[in-house]
Amino acid sequence: MIDGCGREIDHLRLSLTERCNMACRYCAPSGQQRAGRQIDAGFAFELVRWLTQCHGIRHVRLTGGEPLLYRGLAPLIGRLAELGTLHELTLTTNGQALAGQAADLCAAGLKRINISLDTLVPERFTRLTRGGDLARTLAGIEAAIRHGLTPVKINVVAQRGLNDGELADMAQWGLSRGCVVRFLEAMPIGPLAGEVDKYLVPASEVLERLAERFVLHPIPQSIGQPATDYVATGQGLRGVIGVIAPTTRPFCASCRRIRITHRGRLVPCLHDERGVDLARWWDGRTLDTRGADGTLSAALQTKPALGPQNQSVTMLSLGG
Repeated sequence: MIDGCGREIDHLRLSLTERCNMACRYCAPSGQQRAGRQIDAGFAFELVRWLTQCHGIRHVRLTGGEPLLYRGLAPLIGRLAELGTLHELTLTTNGQALAGQAADLCAAGLKRINISLDTLVPERFTRLTRGGDLARTLAGIEAAIRHGLTPVKINVVAQRGLNDGELADMAQWGLSRGCVVRFLEAMPIGPLAGEVDKYLVPASEVLERLAERFVLHPIPQSIGQPATDYVATGQGLRGVIGVIAPTTRPFCASCRRIRITHRGRLVPCLHDERGVDLARWWDGRTLDTRGADGTLSAALQTKPALGPQNQSVTMLSLGG
């Protein structure tokens, strides 16, 4: 797939559900956990089969809400893994329910996992996530490592005045377990944009804090890769640290992604409220690929060269 700006699109983020068992301040619009709907498993499978077999999608990441709350997750992963058309099938989770599912997900065919973890302080974790249990996420990380969902990538959203004082500690903790630790700038998006912007820690400052403890050597960046990765050495450790800076270092020019929400809405650009409905081509049993082809083609031409920052939907509903 080639969009209207000449970029090849081969990555899909598929949101399985809006439901979540936490309510992180940069994702959820209130302190209430969401008990939202989930995408039909047959529809999800047919979307991926169509996009991989007909349109060159090769990397699929399953998201939410919290995808581990999706009913029938392991069977769906098993069907997707059997397609044989994917280079990578991954999942992003908050890890709260991972300890009990890691073995099944690995057996089903999941190759790797990303886990959100913004602090190692239990009370702070509960406050930032509005109810999460740090011990459960840490147990999930250990289970993912034990069952081979590696390299586990730990995603840390740097937030000023909330967790910016422990960034080096988190890097050291993750590297000691063989994880890739990635630090993300808080992304002002949707109705939470004004609130989240207060907590922005720019990538340059993140790197300064990490450099106080580690020597960082940049790794050449592959096309379409949002993270700038570094080989980090120090404290008797060696591993990979990444920085993702969508706010101060936008990577729109090399974006290779599209998103599909749990409602079947195709969103070509995370920062653009424009999207199209693919669910109209699903009758509950089959996907009208001819109709979907036309909808997809038209949508790709609207993918902007630079995100216009007019998104009105929260990250929770978009699928991250």
